[in-house]
Parts: sequence; structure tokens; C-alpha cells
Amino acid sequence: MTTLFMVRSNPKPGQETAFNDWYTDVHLPEVLSIQGFLSAQRFTLNEAQVQPDQTQSYLAIYEIDTDHVPGTLEQLRKATWLNMSDAIDPANINISIFSAITDKLTSDT
Repeated sequence: MTTLFMVRSNPKPGQETAFNDWYTDVHLPEVLSIQGFLSAQRFTLNEAQVQPDQTQSYLAIYEIDTDHVPGTLEQLRKATWLNMSDAIDPANINISIFSAITDKLTSDT
């Protein structure tokens, strides 16, 4: 099964370009070098929404080693060498970890 480490965040006002450059070019590769992180992808909030009042505009999804979630999180906590950016708004970060409870289903089309 899959375990996802999901980070919803925002840049500070006027820092969107610096935020995106740092997140894509620096942060994702650094996090993927931590043992237990398997893949990463970033998303931006789509204009079409079911619930219009969204508080974060960006989402990063990391797949982590399902067999070693506590160990992977401990490796992340120990990664004090990660380069953090002043462009990220620390008041608007939301991190969640989800574990799959079913196999992935796909459409017949």
C-alpha cells in the first residue's frame, strides 16, 4: 500500500517566483535524498473548486516508504541541513500523512 506525506503551503506575498523556484529546484531534490522518501510532485490549486474557500494554493505530495513511516519521519526531523526559503509563509503550512486503505482503482475508459 501507499503512504503519502502531503504538504499544503503558500508563498509570502510577492514571493511566488522565489517560492516556486526554491520548492521545485532545491527543496524537492533535498527531501528526496532523505532515506524513505520515494517520489515527489507539486501541484497548484485549480480555479475550479467544489469548496471555494481554500486556504493554501500549493500542494506537494511525497510518497514515503510504507514499511518504515516512523523511521522516515525521524530521518526528516534529523535533516537540519535542508535549505529552507524565506519565501514560504510559515503561518500557512499544513502537513498530513495518509496511508492507503484500498488498492488504487482506475477508470475503464
